[in-house]
Amino acid sequence: MEEIKKCEECGKVLKDETDEPYCKQCDEKLDKQFDNIEDNIFIFKELLDSEIKILEKFDDEDIKDLFKRAYTKLSHEEGGLKKESIIVLNKLKDSFKLKESEMGLEKLPDMKDLKKTLPKDECPECAKKIKEDFNLCPYCGCILKDDFVPRS
Repeated sequence: MEEIKKCEECGKVLKDETDEPYCKQCDEKLDKQFDNIEDNIFIFKELLDSEIKILEKFDDEDIKDLFKRAYTKLSHEEGGLKKESIIVLNKLKDSFKLKESEMGLEKLPDMKDLKKTLPKDECPECAKKIKEDFNLCPYCGCILKDDFVPRS
């Protein structure tokens, strides 16, 4: 007896003799979502948890290609990789256990290293001028010192 293959997205019976896990409509819908996620990374420098769930439906190669394109594009922006770009790239990298070295890319800067390179009189979160000895930014609430524990 032949096994009936169903679309992993909508459950429709797949009539075509294909190894694809999705029907044509779902495949097109997922491709469109993938493109929107890529735009969000490039334009808004964000990657939502709901978008990661969608990306989990794609092959590892698709995710690696997305990471490489994002890394390359965001690295070439004026002034190089910015904090929000590093955050979104690290989220993508960590979510899919990607390694820059396996893709021929330089290692992303660690956010802790990035904090140390910023001026001490400027908040790393909102970039407002602050005093060097502040534990918290008075403007945005960012914790400025690694050893500071806010009271509850």
